[in-house]
Amino acid sequence: MIANAFKGTERPMSGAPACLIMMVLLTILPGWAGQQKQKPATPAQSEQQENGATDQASAEKDMEVGTFYMHKGDTDAAIPRFQDAIRKQPKLGKPRILLAEAYEKKGDNLNAVKSYQESLRAFPHAPDKKKIEKKIEKLSSR
Repeated sequence: MIANAFKGTERPMSGAPACLIMMVLLTILPGWAGQQKQKPATPAQSEQQENGATDQASAEKDMEVGTFYMHKGDTDAAIPRFQDAIRKQPKLGKPRILLAEAYEKKGDNLNAVKSYQESLRAFPHAPDKKKIEKKIEKLSSR
């Protein structure tokens, strides 16, 4: 009956039965349509994925809070937040730049230069590389 309904040899189904059949087909077909089954993750992989997602979210929150403190002018509160973000997600570039800016705003040129240099070591092809190099040069001459 279903096959014939779609061939057009019988009157097409309509109303609630047709909706129910379409919902079932749409639920079943994505998994049935040749998608490969993924191997279940090992407990260590699952934990690593969960920790990575948690660290990413936590690092983003640290950057958000650190930025809030920067806008308030409280660099002493912002710096540890940016340092935490770097510890949690060492591959992110943004917290390194934010940390350098916090040190620069605080007047700690030595640590600002170190943080800017560290960001360039970690990301040698950064799109704002020239700008960072100019800041390093400017802060180093003070």
